[in-house]
Amino acid sequence: MLREPEPPATSYLKSMHPILFHIGSLPVRAYGTLIVLGFMVGLWRAMGLCTRRMQAEPEGSPRRISPDDMFDIGFYGLIVGIIGARLLFVALDWGSFAAHPIDALKFWQGGLSLHGGMLGAILFLIYMCRRKRLSLVAAGDIGAVSWAIAYAIGRIGCLLNGCCYGGVCDLPWGVRFPDELHPGALTPPSHPIQLYATLFNLVFFAVLLRWEKRKRADGELYYGYIFMYGFYRYVVEIFRAGVTSTYVIPRLHLTDTHLISLFMMLVGVMGVVWVRRNRPIYADAAMPISSAPLISPTPGAASQ
Repeated sequence: MLREPEPPATSYLKSMHPILFHIGSLPVRAYGTLIVLGFMVGLWRAMGLCTRRMQAEPEGSPRRISPDDMFDIGFYGLIVGIIGARLLFVALDWGSFAAHPIDALKFWQGGLSLHGGMLGAILFLIYMCRRKRLSLVAAGDIGAVSWAIAYAIGRIGCLLNGCCYGGVCDLPWGVRFPDELHPGALTPPSHPIQLYATLFNLVFFAVLLRWEKRKRADGELYYGYIFMYGFYRYVVEIFRAGVTSTYVIPRLHLTDTHLISLFMMLVGVMGVVWVRRNRPIYADAAMPISSAPLISPTPGAASQ
């Protein structure tokens, strides 16, 4: 039986569209463009909610966060998040950068650890809320929903860039990517982890939107998404392990991302339980409220 000839790497790379178009001689890369697009959609959504709350919430409410404050948190948080994402990626893969350290600065070529980005963004959120005297958990709730949709869009940029793919996939949606270990060659049909990430986070966005409209305590969405993100990263890491990520405990088939994801899931669960027990359950005045809570209040929880 004759085998279909291998497609040349150059035509495949073009089909992935790592470069969307040129402005003169300046290439506009899909990776950065989709990240910025996702950020703009998420920030637009967050600022819109802040505007509605400013109109609906009474003076002194911890959920009254101005759109200007949210813009500052989002804009500068993006910068800090990218720095954190790049720093962790480089630290975990320093062997690839040791000979050419300047390459560590070329984040636009791909190579960001979203765990590092999320950690950087959370630390910056804490700093900004303390500086502006805002409710951390109220701001975190707004940011969690917006992050989910922004992340879903941004991961499409990874697909177009051809990075962060998974292991061999014998399913109909397997995709061939530029092989990171063999320049100029293609991988066998592989799991498009980037699309899995987008689908996971679109589901998370839908869940968080519904959760947002129920009676709840400040912080539930914030900690809930930390759990969701850890769960999603643990699952997709199963398909990436040994391909575009490295085992740190080979006998247990665990990577560093597995361990970080388990920690995030633990923090998320403990956080939701804590705020349900220690903070009042409220109905958001800026949102249409469903009649029943998504999660039943724990006994003794205060209501508002």
